[in-house]
Amino acid sequence: MRGIAPLLAALVSGVMSGCSQPRPTATADLVLHGATVIDGDGATYGVADVIVRGELISEVTSTCQHPPGAEVIDLAGRYILPGFVDMHAHLLEHGRDEDGSIPPRIDWPLVRRSLRLFVRHGVLTVRDPGSETEAAVTLRRMLEKGSIAGPRLRTAGRILNASGFDPEPFQPVSTAEEVRREIQWQHAAGVDFIKIYSSMPPDLARVAIEEAHALRLPVIGHLQRTPWAEAARMGIDQIAHGASWEPGLLTEDVRSGYQQDMFGRVYWLENLDLEGEEVLRMLDALVRHDVVVDPTLIAYHTKFFGNDPRWLENPDHALVPAHLVAGWGVGNFTRDWTPEQYIAAQDAWPEMLALTRKMFEHGVRLVVGTDSPTAWIVPGASFHDEMTLLRDAGIPEPDVLRMATSGGARALGLDQEIGSVQPGYRADLVVLNSDPLERIENTRSILMVVQAGRVVEDDRGDGP
Repeated sequence: MRGIAPLLAALVSGVMSGCSQPRPTATADLVLHGATVIDGDGATYGVADVIVRGELISEVTSTCQHPPGAEVIDLAGRYILPGFVDMHAHLLEHGRDEDGSIPPRIDWPLVRRSLRLFVRHGVLTVRDPGSETEAAVTLRRMLEKGSIAGPRLRTAGRILNASGFDPEPFQPVSTAEEVRREIQWQHAAGVDFIKIYSSMPPDLARVAIEEAHALRLPVIGHLQRTPWAEAARMGIDQIAHGASWEPGLLTEDVRSGYQQDMFGRVYWLENLDLEGEEVLRMLDALVRHDVVVDPTLIAYHTKFFGNDPRWLENPDHALVPAHLVAGWGVGNFTRDWTPEQYIAAQDAWPEMLALTRKMFEHGVRLVVGTDSPTAWIVPGASFHDEMTLLRDAGIPEPDVLRMATSGGARALGLDQEIGSVQPGYRADLVVLNSDPLERIENTRSILMVVQAGRVVEDDRGDGP
């Protein structure tokens, strides 16, 4: 998104293209005139005017009746769609040291930079599936008040973890009482979700789901020890990441060869039978219990292709501090892989795409998330890479856009407020130069972003 002030000066005029004599209607603050409107369901309204009053859309019309005194921006030939929703981004960044390690304290200047990057790339709502409880709730409130610039936030607190792994934002729990006590604390603090981690066994996962639901909190699971199908039957609401890496999904004749480490995931993909009984049973459970899944393909792709210049020399890296990029290089999860291991991983990559496509075709509710700030994942910018990977998996462009907008809104319980371009909805909008239904890569052609009815200035500073 280039500097917005000279752009607006060029686009704002008294008489817009296609409207010879605009007639006044109700009052408004802003009129986005003459763009093709793509709604959150991926459907196209055609050319229309989006009329904004305050923070809300007041009308979507093709009558060219512009309210008196409104700022009118001519967007002929452009495309308007709802703001994007990143369903997996950890906002309380700690950054990286030069040796690739993660410092113990939150890096607040980096947090502020990342918040602006999300908005600049059209990501106007974020679900944080795990951060330091008290700081995450405080950040959400600061964003709500407008005391800091950034996207709308819904957040989990510390991630409940049944192993001894305890750096922030993980909270070890080993008994049912510890699970309940932690969830009650997070509820009192004001979180929006509870998050449980891969080490949680089924008995503790069940306790967490029951306790959270008793407090009216949805549960997100990054699951492995608890099978997805079992968690779905327990009532889990959302699942993070697109593969469970469960040994039980492999047939018995290959299960013994599976090592549950990072490279073992390649073996898992190579030996997963997508038409196998266990996989189909899992998919049926996800659909039957309406579980939402964010595949985070980019979080896998950046690992499997960790020797690929596309990530090592990505121009998006210029958007974040150089020391952070250097830390990614020495601290990423696959830095010790051999060239042969990378080749094997890249050969197995189509199976990861096939699993994602299988979930989509089976009717699993998929949304778009990035797992920012994992190595090589740039806040905001990488959201567009994730959409491209979902398209590469075989999901049509209109469905990817739906997942990225109204699908995320529905998963957050905000589908009566955001995710659609219609009257009464919050005016969180992205204006593109090129048609994203033609090529999903065109979501990067951002002309401007409108947040809560205001055109966002392209501020590249780090202050609040």
